[in-house]
Amino acid sequence: MVLVIVVLVVVGIAGGTIWTLNNKPETRSAEKLCAQLGSVTSLSSSLVTLDPTTLGPQVAELQRATAVAPTDIKAQLTVLAAFVQEIADAVRASPVDKKAALTSALADRQERVDEVTAAGQAVESWSLANCGVPLRSTTTQRTSSTTRR
Repeated sequence: MVLVIVVLVVVGIAGGTIWTLNNKPETRSAEKLCAQLGSVTSLSSSLVTLDPTTLGPQVAELQRATAVAPTDIKAQLTVLAAFVQEIADAVRASPVDKKAALTSALADRQERVDEVTAAGQAVESWSLANCGVPLRSTTTQRTSSTTRR
């Protein structure tokens, strides 16, 4: 009987320790954010192509990045992640015409474009300075520079 009680106490302590460790909030650090941002380098391409096989995982990685972002970039990353999530959700909700859904979703949020653009530029600058990771794919950068001409 004593052995059963000891085993139950040990199991209870071990379970509590595991539960505490699993529910512990992520620690924020530049290193962790750099690792997460390395997973979203093709987000801009995924948004342009609206490929659901890449867009969903990229948006999820961006959301996870907000949990580990250091305080100096957390607010901007949160703005960017929320906006991208809203756009992706609107596109996913469209049963047929994904391009039209994207255009409509962006038009519906036009008043936030300046805020989101500034947040995106801050996140990209932070990522380049701290991680050496560009957040735009070279295809998107090339398209953007060609469009400006």
